[in-house]
Amino acid sequence: MLLSKRSLQTIAIILGLMIIGAGIGIYASRYYHVSQPPEFIEGMLWPGPKQIGAFTVVDHEGEAFGINNLKGKWSFLFFGYTQCPDVCPVTMSVMDVVHNRLQQAGLTAEVQTIFITIDPERDTIARLAEYTGFFNDDFHGVGGSHEQVDSLAGQIGIAYSYAPAADDGNYLVAHTSSIFLLDPEVRLVSIFSAPHNADTIESRFLAIETFIRNQDQN
Repeated sequence: MLLSKRSLQTIAIILGLMIIGAGIGIYASRYYHVSQPPEFIEGMLWPGPKQIGAFTVVDHEGEAFGINNLKGKWSFLFFGYTQCPDVCPVTMSVMDVVHNRLQQAGLTAEVQTIFITIDPERDTIARLAEYTGFFNDDFHGVGGSHEQVDSLAGQIGIAYSYAPAADDGNYLVAHTSSIFLLDPEVRLVSIFSAPHNADTIESRFLAIETFIRNQDQN
């Protein structure tokens, strides 16, 4: 059956729209595919990661520690306290395994692990130095006053609360158990939820590092 002139025009318009749509799709996939990370990077905060602003805490050597200490490096942040009976020592042990693996891969010059106390009254500078050194000599411990700690913890969105003290004066602190990853531009790019596993942290970090490096090159 012969098609009418109007039918041929309709088909031509449809084909034209399909070609234009295909062209837009190819263009978008070529130039905008990096706006979303690959699906296998679980927990990555992209696009629009939170930019961390200025803060001031004190490290385990008694020196000021601020945003300049984070620039140019990948930073794993974990908020806890040295008298934590379970989550903190387990997490620090896992991060020691991750650190040693990254060291074997030649990446530890670009990566740092930072333990931030949310119990600064008990966690003195000396106590932080002893605690972080027990797990790994390369780890950073930071604290200071409550105001100083909150200058960083508040930006990350850390929640913590103190339980009533026992008869001996000791008390527990309920706190976020996640590990937070900042990129070299001091952006919060990923959150690692508990329970923590060295294999998972290592593989996800390498995937995120590769993705953002490629993103910056484009």
